[in-house]
Amino acid sequence: MFFNYTEHPGKTSRASAMLAFIGTKLMKLFYNIRIELPEAVPENGPLLIISKHSTERDIPLGYAAMQDHLGRKGWCIMKSSLARRRYMGFFWKIGGIPLDRARPEKSKDYLVYARKVLYELDWTGKHPGDGNAMVLFPEETTYWKKMGEGQSAGFRFITGKPVKPLKVICVGFQYGSGFRPEVLIKFGPVREYSRSDDPAIFLHERMEEIAELSGLDYPYPAPAGRRKTVESV
Repeated sequence: MFFNYTEHPGKTSRASAMLAFIGTKLMKLFYNIRIELPEAVPENGPLLIISKHSTERDIPLGYAAMQDHLGRKGWCIMKSSLARRRYMGFFWKIGGIPLDRARPEKSKDYLVYARKVLYELDWTGKHPGDGNAMVLFPEETTYWKKMGEGQSAGFRFITGKPVKPLKVICVGFQYGSGFRPEVLIKFGPVREYSRSDDPAIFLHERMEEIAELSGLDYPYPAPAGRRKTVESV
């Protein structure tokens, strides 16, 4: 059973603080966490974070890194199963926006809401604001020690045709092995996505970047017959 929200309930500071505590305190009991950030990123306004998804542990680890090192309290596109009643609405309240991957047409209203959160609303998602950081996992499920192919539909819908170039940053995760292994979270440089960019090519290039940040290969070919993106930083 799912919560029957007709609209998203909004993000709460209490749930966000709980997720950050899990990422900063509890995860340190199991991992030696190292973070690499090559440059400062905008502390306000729209920011799309495109991330590797190796394991569900990426979520608290990445959220804590995003808050502590980027200074952002971001939102995230989540799989619809996390909206089940057993989770007591927690994943909604940390800023999760559900996507039914099998039938994405059922998620149209939430995808529209995700675009508003990215560009138009405050951090709670309930009032007008300057926009937010939004995390997208283009692989749409977890792939351990390998890359899944990036799915461009969600990226294309959420970003739309930005009036101003949208700041985009990629994130890679490298998990070690053994007792209390190192996990390296690597942020890439800030890119810009404009309305003139081809979304499929832009995402393909970001997936190649995520693979490099994760120490992995990206074996999937670029979309045929598309224009290559002009790099922007």
